Amino acid sequence: MNLRLSALCMAAFASMPVAHAQTATDFYQGKTIQVIVGNPTGTGFDLYARALAQYMPKYIPGKPGFVVQNMPGAASLKGLQYISMTAARDGTVIGTFNSNLVNLSVLEPKTTETVDFDKLNWLGNMSSDTKVCFSWSASGVAKPEDLRTKELILGATSKGSGDIYGSILRTLYGDKVRIVLGYSTNADVWLAFEKGEASGNCTGWGVMPIRKPDWIRDGKINVLVQFTKTASPQLPNVPLIYDLPMSDEMRDAVTFITQTDAITRPFVAPPGVPADRMAILRKAFAETMKDDEFLAFAKKTELDIAYMDAETLGKAVGDIRRTPRAAVELARKLAE
Repeated sequence: MNLRLSALCMAAFASMPVAHAQTATDFYQGKTIQVIVGNPTGTGFDLYARALAQYMPKYIPGKPGFVVQNMPGAASLKGLQYISMTAARDGTVIGTFNSNLVNLSVLEPKTTETVDFDKLNWLGNMSSDTKVCFSWSASGVAKPEDLRTKELILGATSKGSGDIYGSILRTLYGDKVRIVLGYSTNADVWLAFEKGEASGNCTGWGVMPIRKPDWIRDGKINVLVQFTKTASPQLPNVPLIYDLPMSDEMRDAVTFITQTDAITRPFVAPPGVPADRMAILRKAFAETMKDDEFLAFAKKTELDIAYMDAETLGKAVGDIRRTPRAAVELARKLAE
């Protein structure tokens, strides 16, 4: 009798891992995954999220539905706060946000103190981007040197957005560079060009050929500088920020600020999501990034894809948050 009970117990224990794995596999059947975008519709973040939502479901067991929800506010901080603090922690919520918030968490910790970057569950990164500052041609500012004599009014949304790149130019060229915050989106900044309220903008170049191809074709804007150590193939004749005269300390601060450009489309899940479900989501994200149909769609819609896996993304964020204090202090002055 004891032997029989022992055998039954052993059989029950042996079946437990299989049941657990089956539970993880079946979890998404009939579920809907909410994709939080901390930016308005039509922005680059929104375009990437909707592309992901179109192709990622087929790589998740049960093929759940995907619904994109825009939650703009404070340069995407509102959406990230929702993911970090409020969203369900069962694997049915993922999202994307402005990676400049990683810098902001070091520069102004109180601003992002409700987000614990060390506990977020990283899925991966879809793309890198080259940040630029450009002028409206009517401003008469065609190259960085013009900023010594001509005024440039850079429109931006809020702290932690493209304003920090403008602050670098302001530090290098003085009061001729002004920064005006408070626009809802970059699209609103661009409308302000025609009203004479603003004459420049600092943003990622990746979506510009999609959203404003006529501006590029017709020479309506002048790209003044690109914030990278290697010129973008799309901008071979535009000066690099490191080509401009600056101190070694300034170079270290610029490097700190621009590190997030390699992770411009990060995707995360809330803290506390079960490990087996995170494994499913990460695998599905990775498979989507090499899916032929997805890549064809990205090419057709001019979405640059430069996949970074979850581990590498997490390390990149950690490295930024461990930047030496001296570089951070100078970058903080730039952001003031």
